[in-house]
Amino acid sequence: MPKKILILGGGFGGVRFYKTLHDLTHDSGDYLFQVVNRWNYFLFYPMLHEVATGSVDRSHITQPLREIMNCCLETFYHTDAEHIDFKNKQVKTAQGMLIYDFLCVGLGATGNFFGVKGAAEHTLQLKDIASAIALRNTIIARFEAATKSADADERKKLLHFVIVGGGSTGVELAGQLADVVFHEFKNLYQEIDYHEVKITLIQGGDRLIPQCVLPACKMAVVRLAQQGVAVQLNAVAKEITASAVYLADGNILKTKTVMWTAGVASPLRGMVDDEYLNESGYFKTRDTLQLVGHDEVFIAGDNAGVENGKGTRAPQTAQAAVGEGHVAALNCFALMSNKPLKPFSFKSKGDIMPIGDWYAVAQFGSFVFGGRFAWWLRRTIFLTEMWSWMNRLKIVADWTLNIFMPRDTSQL
Repeated sequence: MPKKILILGGGFGGVRFYKTLHDLTHDSGDYLFQVVNRWNYFLFYPMLHEVATGSVDRSHITQPLREIMNCCLETFYHTDAEHIDFKNKQVKTAQGMLIYDFLCVGLGATGNFFGVKGAAEHTLQLKDIASAIALRNTIIARFEAATKSADADERKKLLHFVIVGGGSTGVELAGQLADVVFHEFKNLYQEIDYHEVKITLIQGGDRLIPQCVLPACKMAVVRLAQQGVAVQLNAVAKEITASAVYLADGNILKTKTVMWTAGVASPLRGMVDDEYLNESGYFKTRDTLQLVGHDEVFIAGDNAGVENGKGTRAPQTAQAAVGEGHVAALNCFALMSNKPLKPFSFKSKGDIMPIGDWYAVAQFGSFVFGGRFAWWLRRTIFLTEMWSWMNRLKIVADWTLNIFMPRDTSQL
């Protein structure tokens, strides 16, 4: 009887684990894959902010998982994993109990509000297609309401957009938002005084995108300023209400729209016994990406607590998740074959952050540059990372049309 390989999560880590391990096991016929995911599609998270601002269509950054995992797939479960019993090698879901011989966990992360009062209730996040659409619809609704408001203070709140969190996602979202507001919206909502429109990006630390070298951070600040984005560093949100962001230094940002991009947290507490988790809620993971105490369980992506280099975790990025998924699959096959396993060590291939249309900041080691070429390079790399040629063609067509046409500003 074929052995069962169960994959929890259809994100970057889970899909790469399947792709690599399937290539290694297909000819044997001794293994079958089962996949559990809350959506029936793979979502390309790095482009989610462009869906929110109408730069790309939502269908362009998704692909059905059954298309990607179209061979040796015994069953796909369109549901959530509710509890993992490692001792008995089983996973509880709403569709029943699943038994496995080998397990890969790549369930991603959830939003982290760091205990900020009101953040969960009064902010918009970018975590899935639904939240990107909600953000987009909210922005449009604020402009529609502002055109009807005769109250100057109310209009300023409606037209002030605050982004909390100056990492890559926050910077990229701010750049895209500035483009759509000060270009497309400026043509569509001509009755609005655009001196009243304001975009504020607040960051708790003393620099944006802290994983990058200082020159890249400075380039991002300059670019955002050119776009009309106000950047506030060392600005810590203390409380958020329906009409304001209260900062720790006593300043108040009056706004009706707050977008939260300040960090992520582990979704694992309550799903697994605490003995398997470290203090941060991530799996206790060996450098071979195996769960401590269970050699048949491999961890990929945000859930891994493996240290990288001098006691630091690999970053919670798509690039790291793909690398972990690949090495986890190689090690799973090595375990099946009674061969030595290899340790995982993350080495960044570089970072490219698009900040609005036709501009990006790129960093490869200590080499930093920005401009149109960096923007083009990022989009080219993005296309190579999509799983489907059809998606690639649709996205290229969409981007080409955007050169000559305004982006889509309709509510969804």
